[in-house]
Amino acid sequence: MKKQRLVALIIAVIMILGFVVVVVQKNGVNAENSFEFFSMDTVMKITYYGDDQEHRLQDRIHNYIYDLDNKLSVTNDQSEIYKLNNSSGEKIKVSDDTYEILKRSVEIAKKTGGGFDPTIYPVVKLWGFTTGQYRVPPENEIKNELKKVDYNNIELFDGNLVRIKPGTMVDLGACAKGYLSDKICEMIREDGHDGIVSLGGNVQTVGTKPDGNAFVVGIVDPFDTKSIYKKVESSDTAVVTSGNYERYFEEGGKRYHHIFDRSTGAPAQSGIASVTVSGEEGFLCDAYATAIFVKGETLARSFVSENPGYKVDIIYTDKSSKQIG
Repeated sequence: MKKQRLVALIIAVIMILGFVVVVVQKNGVNAENSFEFFSMDTVMKITYYGDDQEHRLQDRIHNYIYDLDNKLSVTNDQSEIYKLNNSSGEKIKVSDDTYEILKRSVEIAKKTGGGFDPTIYPVVKLWGFTTGQYRVPPENEIKNELKKVDYNNIELFDGNLVRIKPGTMVDLGACAKGYLSDKICEMIREDGHDGIVSLGGNVQTVGTKPDGNAFVVGIVDPFDTKSIYKKVESSDTAVVTSGNYERYFEEGGKRYHHIFDRSTGAPAQSGIASVTVSGEEGFLCDAYATAIFVKGETLARSFVSENPGYKVDIIYTDKSSKQIG
């Protein structure tokens, strides 16, 4: 009983603090260094190959994740995003990371016609996805919150200054993990290692496995999440999935998922169960996985035509599927 209580306490500490757990740590040229922890509401696992006896790369990665989470959190009153959301229209100076993510988010929002929109947070909050107090709000409340949703309400100035229209609220959760995986992979590459970064539905690789073969990433079957719909070989590639099975609640016999359409203020009804975008850059894959889920196949085709080397796998709610690219 004491042992069970101790294990429960350790798990609680991990969940609250994002404490690092070393899974495997060996020395040598092809040594596997693997650790995992909880951050950004996601269990993260990072694995890289090569000697790192002092855990310097591991510490560097962990510190960066912790720092970025503290900058982007919508609930931490010390974060840059929280301060921006409560700025009453004043200009706020933010870090290079936050400014870069905001800048690119606005660019993608414009290119996708709002399929991806970093200001959808008031609507997501209304439905209870930020608090766990889920509900289907009445139409008048949805319409009122939609008035606050518009990526054009974000203004970016020189010197990392940002201003948003009062009432507008930013949440970068739909692209933050993509940005983060790019940065972690950059650190692994700069340190001379190969590896794989798994941040929930975001997986990104550096180089190959020690035997020279590509990593293999499984795309989850949205109708049976314990099964794999498809396996994808990945070398220096991000594989990012957005699906209706990741976060949802049920009411009145109907499922309501967490990916919202700004045109309706409700969970997107595009006939899609999941979208997986594969390509070189995690940020782009992450943002477009959401946008394509909302907008559908037409956006997927235009994205692939404009970004050679990227692929999109769509699984529809009728269980049919299609690969584009």
